[in-house]
Amino acid sequence: MVALLVSLRWRQLGHQLARNPWMIVTLIISGLMALGFLAVLAAGLFAMRFAAPEAAVTVLVLTGAVITAGWWIGSLLVSADDTLAAERFSLLPVTARQLLPGMVIAGATTIGGLGTTLALALMLLGWSVNGLALLVGVLIIPLALATCVLGARVISGLLARWLARRRSRDLVMTIGVLLAASSGLLINLALAAVREMGDVGSVFADAADVLGWTPLAAAFGVPASIVAGDIGAAGLRLLIGLATVAVLWFASQALLAARLVAPIQSSGGGRVRSGGVIDRMLPATAVGAIAARSLRYFRRDPRQVVNVVMMLFLPAILIGVVFMNGLQDESIGFGPVVTLVPAIDALLAGTIMQMALAYDNDALALHIHTGVRGSADRFGRLLGFGIIAVPLLLVLCVASCVLAGRPDLMPGSLGAALGLGAISAGAGAWVGSFLPGRAPAPEANPFGRGSSGGVQSLIAMAVMSPITLILGAPALGFAIAAFWTPVLGWVSLACGLAVGAAAIWGGAALGGRVLDRRWPQVLAEVSSEA
Repeated sequence: MVALLVSLRWRQLGHQLARNPWMIVTLIISGLMALGFLAVLAAGLFAMRFAAPEAAVTVLVLTGAVITAGWWIGSLLVSADDTLAAERFSLLPVTARQLLPGMVIAGATTIGGLGTTLALALMLLGWSVNGLALLVGVLIIPLALATCVLGARVISGLLARWLARRRSRDLVMTIGVLLAASSGLLINLALAAVREMGDVGSVFADAADVLGWTPLAAAFGVPASIVAGDIGAAGLRLLIGLATVAVLWFASQALLAARLVAPIQSSGGGRVRSGGVIDRMLPATAVGAIAARSLRYFRRDPRQVVNVVMMLFLPAILIGVVFMNGLQDESIGFGPVVTLVPAIDALLAGTIMQMALAYDNDALALHIHTGVRGSADRFGRLLGFGIIAVPLLLVLCVASCVLAGRPDLMPGSLGAALGLGAISAGAGAWVGSFLPGRAPAPEANPFGRGSSGGVQSLIAMAVMSPITLILGAPALGFAIAAFWTPVLGWVSLACGLAVGAAAIWGGAALGGRVLDRRWPQVLAEVSSEA
């Protein structure tokens, strides 16, 4: 059974790679990034092994706790895409006791599991400060990996029924995105709190010592205690680690058995209501209908709700970092730059428009069957996005100028934000017609395969960024010049509106022509399950 489930997992991955060459490129790029991270970890541990052995032990325990927590929390984000979910075996004559070993080994031999195993092996560089600790470090690798995999299964199993509801999944996804986006701010706050406590090294050492007695890092605490010469504490921590794995094993088995006899089915988002006032105010044309549908997607589709939330919170988070570090002080001279922070939404605007077709998935066939022209699709999506994006940018520009104490820079802030945003959206409307990107299917895990658009979105970003910067240079340049000559902000606003309007028209017209020729190919790309 173990060999069968492991081979099934890898055969599924092989089929996906064979059907979608873009996924192979994405996997290679992701693998290179992971190898880079592991190389940094190895170099850091090697340096600390000789320069600061005691600090290396502290870092190892903290890193181990982070890896375990990452597995446990990450299970909430990827459980919906589990190819070996219990419900898939509910009609087969198998028991939880037969399935669980194979599912655990299959989870440990995924790409993430193999990467974790390699990271645990690299930690041996740090444990080599003591011969016995090195030997124990080798023995705890299976224990630590089992804790990660089993803990992830237990947490996802306990919350499976709650996560089966659409609103719960949307809530988890939104919170996850916000936490990821604000990670820099949170780290800044944490470091500031640590600095207030005094000796940073002792704070981290105390935290590692406490975590070494918890299920999160008990396995890593065993060799750490040996390095410290406390064999008794090492034995107790080993018992905690073994007990944790035993409890997680029996809990996983019980949860698996329950789902085999009572499968959990995902539920939708509830009753669909009629459109709002804005929808009814749009023209009764193909452009108006597509714009109205886009507005409904921005309100109901969790994948696109996150885009709107990010447009609002990403500039707000950056502004918060600036004020937290006192960069707005006149002595530093960074204050006026805060008024240009809303312009970073231009990057998001281009990506949102570029992936608009991918979010439709196979529903895009409706446009082909009804004979919608490509230009109507492009203009309709741009109109729907503009109704959401323009008010957000106005609010962010006004707020940034007020917080910076420079209301005289508001024209320049508006010119940079609206101009770059419009140019980026127009570029996205054009590029998205031949590079639509990849997106998780409706009802699928928003953090699953294709959540970032895949390689096509990376290529699209490489195309859109130069276009946005070149065409937006006048608006951005005059906005920067307005720091010293505020009247130039009005020139920035005029340039931004004029060039932005031209870019939107040009992007929609050119993208529409491409779509008229490529509707079948685009539908095949965005609806593929590979």
